Amino acid sequence: MGKIDYNAIYAKNKHDWYGMTEEPQKYEALLAGHYSDSNHFVYELLQNAEDAEAGKVVIEYYSDKLVFYHNGRPFSEADAIGVSSMLMGTKDRDDASSIGRFGMGFKSVFKYTYQPEIYSDDEAFKITKYLLPVEIIEGWNCQAEKESITCKLASGGSFTPFSVSEHLTKIVIPFMKYGRKGQLEAVPGDDVLQKLNELEGEILLFLTHIQNLYWVNRDTGKHAMITLKVEETDARLITCRIVGTDYGNKEDISRYLKYKKVFDHDEMKNAEVSVVYKVNARADNVNEVDQSNIWVYFPTRDNTDLPFLIHGSFETAVSREKLMTPSAFNSDLFDKLGDLIADSMIDLADRKLITQGFLRRVVMSAFKDESTNHTIPGLKEKVTKAIIENGLIPDRKGEYHKPSELRIPVPFRIGDFSEKPLFKTALAYVGDFVAFNNEREVNFTDYFMWLNQDLKIKIYGLQQLAIDMKRLPDEHMGKSGANSDALKDFYDFLSDNRVDVYKTSISWTRSGPYEQTIRNGIDKAWKEFRKAPIILNRLGKLVPAYVDGQLSIYLGSSSEYKSVMQSALVQTDIATQFKNVLMNEFQIHEFNNFQYIKEKVIKKYVEVGELLAFENPNDFKAEYVEDIKQILDLIEDTGNVTEIAEMLKDANIIKVTDPNGEDLFSIPGKTYLKTSDEGIDLSIYYQGVYKEETEEENEFCIDFEYDLVDEAFYEEHDIPLSKLKKLGIISSPVTEGCRREDGVGDGHWVAIGEYCPNIDIEGLEDNLYYIEEYPEEGLAQEKSVEALKLLLAIYKKLEGKRRYRKNNPYEGALEAAGVITYSVRRTNWLYNKNNEVCRPSELSRYDLNPAIYKGISGEKVAYKIIGFTEKEADNTADTFQQVGNLDKKYKMVLLKRLARELGREVVMPGAVADSWDEPEESEEVFDANSWQDTEFPKNRVKNLENLVRHVQEQFYCADPTTYKKVWRQIRTSRSPKTVRAYAMGMYTNDSDIRICQICKEPFANAEVSEIANYGIEMPQLNICTCRNCAAKYKAVRDVNKDTFKQQMRTAILSLDVDADENEYIIEINSELALHFTQTHIAEIQEIFRLLSEYGTPQEMDEDGEVSGQLLQPVRSSFVEQVQKDEPSAALYEDVARAGCFITYKKRFAGGEVYDNTLQPDKFPLHKAFVGHKIGDIVIFQNREYEITGIL
Repeated sequence: MGKIDYNAIYAKNKHDWYGMTEEPQKYEALLAGHYSDSNHFVYELLQNAEDAEAGKVVIEYYSDKLVFYHNGRPFSEADAIGVSSMLMGTKDRDDASSIGRFGMGFKSVFKYTYQPEIYSDDEAFKITKYLLPVEIIEGWNCQAEKESITCKLASGGSFTPFSVSEHLTKIVIPFMKYGRKGQLEAVPGDDVLQKLNELEGEILLFLTHIQNLYWVNRDTGKHAMITLKVEETDARLITCRIVGTDYGNKEDISRYLKYKKVFDHDEMKNAEVSVVYKVNARADNVNEVDQSNIWVYFPTRDNTDLPFLIHGSFETAVSREKLMTPSAFNSDLFDKLGDLIADSMIDLADRKLITQGFLRRVVMSAFKDESTNHTIPGLKEKVTKAIIENGLIPDRKGEYHKPSELRIPVPFRIGDFSEKPLFKTALAYVGDFVAFNNEREVNFTDYFMWLNQDLKIKIYGLQQLAIDMKRLPDEHMGKSGANSDALKDFYDFLSDNRVDVYKTSISWTRSGPYEQTIRNGIDKAWKEFRKAPIILNRLGKLVPAYVDGQLSIYLGSSSEYKSVMQSALVQTDIATQFKNVLMNEFQIHEFNNFQYIKEKVIKKYVEVGELLAFENPNDFKAEYVEDIKQILDLIEDTGNVTEIAEMLKDANIIKVTDPNGEDLFSIPGKTYLKTSDEGIDLSIYYQGVYKEETEEENEFCIDFEYDLVDEAFYEEHDIPLSKLKKLGIISSPVTEGCRREDGVGDGHWVAIGEYCPNIDIEGLEDNLYYIEEYPEEGLAQEKSVEALKLLLAIYKKLEGKRRYRKNNPYEGALEAAGVITYSVRRTNWLYNKNNEVCRPSELSRYDLNPAIYKGISGEKVAYKIIGFTEKEADNTADTFQQVGNLDKKYKMVLLKRLARELGREVVMPGAVADSWDEPEESEEVFDANSWQDTEFPKNRVKNLENLVRHVQEQFYCADPTTYKKVWRQIRTSRSPKTVRAYAMGMYTNDSDIRICQICKEPFANAEVSEIANYGIEMPQLNICTCRNCAAKYKAVRDVNKDTFKQQMRTAILSLDVDADENEYIIEINSELALHFTQTHIAEIQEIFRLLSEYGTPQEMDEDGEVSGQLLQPVRSSFVEQVQKDEPSAALYEDVARAGCFITYKKRFAGGEVYDNTLQPDKFPLHKAFVGHKIGDIVIFQNREYEITGIL
């Protein structure tokens, strides 16, 4: 001992750092405060041991100190100076071969101690006041210490790590420091122990010498031993093991592949970078590492998303916890790292470790880190280049290729079929498919894009597959075996790649570039698949679905007209298992009557030149009649009018009249029936007009190019015209057009009633123009008649209103369709009594020429809509018409009153003047005073928005239907008075007469009955009838209440409340029908809507007490009983909350009082009450409610 002159070092440091050594506590932040983790000094001690070329390290933790051992080179005088000085470390800053020798790093121990002690072979000293070394004279025996250090193992054994070591260094760090008062105080070392617990097997990966690290908590016995071993036959393969108390009798083993590059840099000799891939136990698969840090021999605080570990002799801050930025030196090291990673690909390929999984989980993740964190700039470019130049892309079998030798199967399941014998011939020329599958695994899209865009590997898609399938070998297949299984797999693959799977309106499903690639070619692909011989028939042969555009095979046969050969039918189990894809994508159907008519019948009438393809053109009638009847029977059987009419649209299948008596046929859309749906003569309406050009007039032509159906022929052969017109024959010139439009705000509208804002009447404008130009012609007069009849028949479609907006709807102003405004009312096309043509506004309907318009009648409002004016003559004529429609007895009464008013006498033929004044008792005489108006009440909806709001307010306050349990169940939740008032008021007509909703007769004693029990008490859910009808109704209703309730709900909701009807009828059975007013139906429908949205309100308890309007007897009884049993439970001021009873009044409705159980999760009004107290006024939907009680 004593070889080192500690006194000299002491004196120099005392002189040089006088202030620091006199008051060292002031400089603690400078000496030990560079570290975010105060326990980081553990790494500093390991670094110093590594620089001393130690192979073993032992760390002993005690509650009052830490003892650190290693077997590296002993301390020299230079080391003693370095550890005791500032900025005097022994590390060669220009050489990366040493990590750090007692520079600033060692000063981090002063976070925990006032005086570290160092024992190294023959030397022993302590450092006082941070910089002053003092020799330790006694107490250190190096050899004895070597032999005394014993390390226990979890298995129960032990070993002495340094017993045969040449050197031993021991560093003791007492957990003691001077306090503010200058007294030594204990410092907790818990976070140092935490650092030891966090040491993992990879901690030694980037060290050259230390291969064994043992640490132990001497207070508890907990320990761990970490070892690192380089495989003897593979210098890159490293195994790290960790055993200890946390692992029981097992050991945690992790294996790594390490690639290292050492080079001289202008700023540092022996600079180094390393990359380490974690591998599995057999070292045949690379496993990704989650969120790795950048290592500078030990992990720093710089995080990355790289799936492997990277290390370099980077320039760091004093603490070596963070890399220096910016740093040109560090940038150069990262560049070298990129080169190293790219170079490692060759060795990884030699080890067969470059797989699809490696590329997706490791390489793609590294590329993402470059994009996100920019850890290693240029990494993607370097790795991609290395893979391309060295041909390191794996195929499905794991063999490596250059990109030009491979294809990407899209969809990826295409690759599965390249290895199946059935498809080898078809896919033989394609070559090898790149390893590519499983879209659900990580980085699928990134991998696909990299293969295609960066490696330039071509895509082999569905369309090319479909074309290649035409080369399938023509061989017999059984129902089982490898080929059968392969074919079923192929059908399953096609089922997953149907058009409807990818042609979806949902933007977030199947929307990536891979899916878009499939979507772009899927339509063309399926056109080719239908031509490929891939459908297995019942004879075991593969045939195409279509040949020359015609279906050649069917799912089955059920036609009554013709049988199908087995070769033209899909194998039964295939047809059953894959019916969906066969029908929807291959467009294969069953050969039924529909298919027979499509392929065998209609074919005769389509694209056959000038002559139809009858078997005997000279005697075709029987064949033609049979064809028509088969088509009509098919419509009758299937009800599929639309599809059959679509098939016939280009078929010359309708026999039409010909002036020359020839047998002519035309397509349905170019033919018409003589009498239209509206009752007009279409042969006049559609009759063409041609005027040759003269000196006075230009050429005039109207040609509708329509032919009149030969109705006589069809009647002769018992073919009803009503069925024939279903084939698409024109039976009306009217097209209603769009009657609603979905949009935002006023852009959303619905036409009310029958009104058609966009109605189009084919030929009307041409006909009116012709009448105006040639009024003197007889055909013009005939066309005028038919045009007027047509407009009178459809007048409800020509004028009306629209309802705008989805929310808060309102009705627009009355409007007329464009055809009325711009054509009918602006053209001279009506003949007056002077045989002059006029506009409608110039005529009253009674000004029309009676000789021309004889027999035409219409509603008064219809004439008004067309544009006719009203004159005094109209009112007089209306009066006479009404009188003419009176019964004889009423005419007699009218005659009597007129005679008296005019002071005249009326004498009946053969009678005395006033003999009819006093009729016999048996004679029925009209008495104006006793007459009753029996008209059914109308009660039209005046404002739907207000009606809906009113019903909603009632609904929010409505009671549930409940019963009180006595000897029998008695309904307790209804207010009979309120219910009767509503029902009877709804069905009282303008003459104050109540009309029964069933028999529609007046009655004196009303019976108000519940429609059905819908679980809520609202007066609208009742009907008003006479007693006799009420009994009949209840007898039907109560047979099966639940079924009847649902049927009534469906029937009521199916009624069109927008229809302009005086009453709305529901047929209950052949003898019973319910008649409703428009208002009643509208309110019930709104209640049903609210029930669907909110459900029914709930009763409060099992005693029959419910919420109800006003204070009912049950409610009063309940409150009285509560107050009697618990006086303190009387109503008092409290806050309204869910489940409490609340009493409130409607200030806007005359103070009407309600009480209810508060259910804020069901009713918006109740939700508004929550949190309020008695006396509060709550505003809901601009209405005021006052809370008067809370229980």
